[in-house]
Amino acid sequence: MFLRRKIGSSATDEDLVAAVRDGHQPALGTLWDRYAQLLFGVCMKYLKDTERSKDLVAELFADLPALLGRHTVERFRPWVHTVMRNRCLLFLRNHRPADAQALDQLENGADDTDESALREADLTRLEQAIERLNDAQRTCIRLFHLEHHSYQETAARTGLTVEQVRSHLQNGRRNLRLILAHHHADTDHP
Repeated sequence: MFLRRKIGSSATDEDLVAAVRDGHQPALGTLWDRYAQLLFGVCMKYLKDTERSKDLVAELFADLPALLGRHTVERFRPWVHTVMRNRCLLFLRNHRPADAQALDQLENGADDTDESALREADLTRLEQAIERLNDAQRTCIRLFHLEHHSYQETAARTGLTVEQVRSHLQNGRRNLRLILAHHHADTDHP
């Protein structure tokens, strides 16, 4: 597994991010200590490959100073989680699109019937299906599932109430299942 140093810093993540932006290497090491294991777990969830997961985490930390220089990061933990997840999805798209099981990552709460339809979609079909949703559903799906914002954060970003967000998410997921099931039926019967 990853080598871990004892965490001795009481600095906040935001303080460490500012230090990394200023070129302070020990701050990067402290972020590694705090987040390498978490990010490794994220990779394993998607890739199910120990060595490739280790490589992706190491690559992210190698790129982290440049990324932090280009992006405003208010809360490091959800931001770095999303960056890692997106890198995993990009890897799957580029190396194993048939195995991606994209909708499993989108919705873990589906019942068995829904899961079987959802698993058959690859990332490209998922992206195309999301584009076919109405604006409110598409925006809520992207913010909540793909960018991992909470219901409250999604509501704040969209100007909707939390109940409206929940409704758009529920209807969006249902519509995605229908779109993908319809696409699957079309490809099974030429």
